Amino acid sequence: MAANGEIDAANAGPFADYVKRCADCCDWLILDLSALAFIGTVGFSALQSINARCTKAQVQLMVIPGLALTTVLRICDPAARLPLIDTLEAALTAVQKSGRPLQAVR
Repeated sequence: MAANGEIDAANAGPFADYVKRCADCCDWLILDLSALAFIGTVGFSALQSINARCTKAQVQLMVIPGLALTTVLRICDPAARLPLIDTLEAALTAVQKSGRPLQAVR
């Protein structure tokens, strides 16, 4: 799943709700945020919520950050708790190596 543009107070809730619903029907969730132009702290809170939901549901989450998210993470996530991966190719390789099928979300 990919998002671009901005994640801010106006859309962080609907974004998180949508991603959580998708997480309910898969084993792996790759969230490509590399094209975000902006993400606010409320967007980071949404990502924490998504991460918690995935952990609870035993869904393997991988987040591909871009410059906007990396900047926020330096301040909001110094312990590096969000599961980051460098590229989509690396994420897909990790899925393939796991032997578990990647399911398309419709």
